[in-house]
Amino acid sequence: MEVALSILSVLGINGILLFFIKRFFDKKDGEAKEEKADRDALIKEVRTGLGTIRLLAYARLSEEIERLLNKGYATPSERRILEEMFLNYKAHGWNGDMDSRIEKVHSLPTKDLKH
Repeated sequence: MEVALSILSVLGINGILLFFIKRFFDKKDGEAKEEKADRDALIKEVRTGLGTIRLLAYARLSEEIERLLNKGYATPSERRILEEMFLNYKAHGWNGDMDSRIEKVHSLPTKDLKH
């Protein structure tokens, strides 16, 4: 009888220990899943924000090129600002019509030749 009680006690203690150990690791797993979900949400927000910034940068560069082409000339200061915007555009790995458009601006005179 004492042997049976000893075995049942050991089994009961093991069961209780296993319960608390499992509970501990389940809690850790839940926290890890929650942290991952938070990180994933943050990454999505950052990517969306960067996409918006890229779009705005492209729009602003296009706007400035068109303004200078319509004006018919570009001052050194305007060219410098445009070049900085263009280098940033290229740093993102973008390509397309900007190369040819920026060349048109580079071929403009430095001052208004009409006056």
